[in-house]
Amino acid sequence: MKRLCVTLLLFSLYSATATAQIRYGVMGSVQASNVASTVDLTSLGPTLGTLAVPINQRVGFRAGLMADIPLTDRLSVRPQLLYSVKGGNVDVGTFVANALTRVGLPSSTLSIGTPISKVVVNYIELPVMVTYGFEAGPGRLVVGAGPYAAVAVGGTINGESINFDTSNFHKHDLGATASLGYELPVGLTFSAYYTHGLTNFSKNSTPNFAALNPTNPTASLDPSAFGGTLRNRSYGISIGYFLDHH
Repeated sequence: MKRLCVTLLLFSLYSATATAQIRYGVMGSVQASNVASTVDLTSLGPTLGTLAVPINQRVGFRAGLMADIPLTDRLSVRPQLLYSVKGGNVDVGTFVANALTRVGLPSSTLSIGTPISKVVVNYIELPVMVTYGFEAGPGRLVVGAGPYAAVAVGGTINGESINFDTSNFHKHDLGATASLGYELPVGLTFSAYYTHGLTNFSKNSTPNFAALNPTNPTASLDPSAFGGTLRNRSYGISIGYFLDHH
């Protein structure tokens, strides 16, 4: 995925020297995000299988710069450089109760003092999409898809800062994105998008229920403390403006 992003960027720069003028713009989005997460319980018993972690959506935003590099009259490469706020509200209490039930224990065996973990992770994100435009009314309908790469630059769990050097989270993320939008001749753009993270950013691969001891609330706040997979998901709506809209 990293190689694909770099290849698309280099191809964009090369193409820009031989095609029409590059357009630059700004954009902002309101997005809903969560994290797809499962925990493999087979280390506790071969028939226990995997268990989904209930993580509810949270509303965030993303904003930054964009460019349009024409390859033909209809085909373009569009890199973006964005600040993106992602995360989710992790229902740790429900997960622990479900896990205890799965292993044959009463759900009340372990009580979690903070049943909901509010996780916020802030990324610098670089999507690179190939877009195709169709004439539609006064403007153009534009569809696009491509990879993205991101690096976390900060975050919190229930208001406490995440130290990515010592926490259970990896800071890098790779994935894919797709969008559908409409552009007006005056430079305004409106679009809806979806991003699908492919990188598991949890450092733990196996359950560690000792980390969920209610007498150790700091550990119990970290949804990756008990192991498993964590992958970003988000979707939203964007409005943008190209500064040069000839």
